[in-house]
Order: sequence, then C-alpha cells, then structure tokens
Amino acid sequence: MKISSVVLAGALAVLCGVAMAHAAGTPLNIRLGLWEMTTTGETSGVPPIPPEVLQRMTPERRARAEAAIAARMARRDKPEVRKQCVTKENLEEGFNPKTSSSQGCHTTITSSSAQVMEMKQECTGQQKFTGTFHFEAPTPVTVVGKYDLVMSAGPNTMTMKLNMSGKWLGPDCGNLK
Repeated sequence: MKISSVVLAGALAVLCGVAMAHAAGTPLNIRLGLWEMTTTGETSGVPPIPPEVLQRMTPERRARAEAAIAARMARRDKPEVRKQCVTKENLEEGFNPKTSSSQGCHTTITSSSAQVMEMKQECTGQQKFTGTFHFEAPTPVTVVGKYDLVMSAGPNTMTMKLNMSGKWLGPDCGNLK
C-alpha cells in the first residue's frame, strides 16, 4: 500500500540518515565514508489507511494491498542491510527540523552531543503519527539507534519499533553516493 510504504520508507531513511546527522551544531562523532546500516524491528496493529482511500479501492486492489502490507510486516523481524555513503556535506547539511516539516509534521531535537542525539516528531495531518528517535555514536566507527512510531488514520493504529546499528566500512564509498 502506498501510504504504509511511504511511512516505512521514511522511517528507514530517517534511521539511516539521522544517525549520521548534524544537529543543533553538534555532529555525531563518526567517520566519513561507507557505512553498513542494519535495521530490524517489529510492527503491530492495523496499517492506518484512511477510510476514503479504502473506499476508492476495488475489492481486488484492496486484497492485493492488504496482502502486500501483511508480507511487509512479516519481514520486519528480519534484518534489512543497506550501505550508505556519509560525506562531509551530509554532516554539514545534516538534519534540519525546519526543512523536515511537511503536511502538519513537526520535529524537535530534544538533545544533541557528539555521542547522543534524540528527537521527537509529530504529524497531525490526515495520517497522524508520533515518533521518537534515539541515536548513539559510542565510537567513531559504530552507531546504534532506536525509533518508536505510532501511526493512526481513521479507526486503525499501527505501532513500529525499529532498531538500527551501523558500522563504518572504510573511507571510500566507491560508486555509492
């Protein structure tokens, strides 16, 4: 389903990107270059598909969407591994809560240091959600993080708890940008 895929993709992007971010003038103390990010988690509840979206679907399309969502949720407990290139520009641009606000979303950095960054995000648009992020850089070559999210639309609510760990692979990103 497009809405759930967008939210999940957004959550994963935040997990991968924010862990390397520059917040409130204090970047996490990490090395530049190629990183391997592993994300695992659990999802429970009913995906928050707005009732008006469901009403526009044919029964066949709704069945396909529900099957796709169920398959994606079943895979959440399996690790997802991605590689990411972290550049000086990434750290300089970093995470800016003012540019992350969209469709009624507001992000607040609650703490930031060279070792720990915490944030809260709340969206009050058609699809409502609240989330908390906690990222740590215990060493310059490792990061760990946690993301908790509660989403709702209409009568449906879904909870996601994701964990992320990252390790630095080296200074050269190769063809990965």
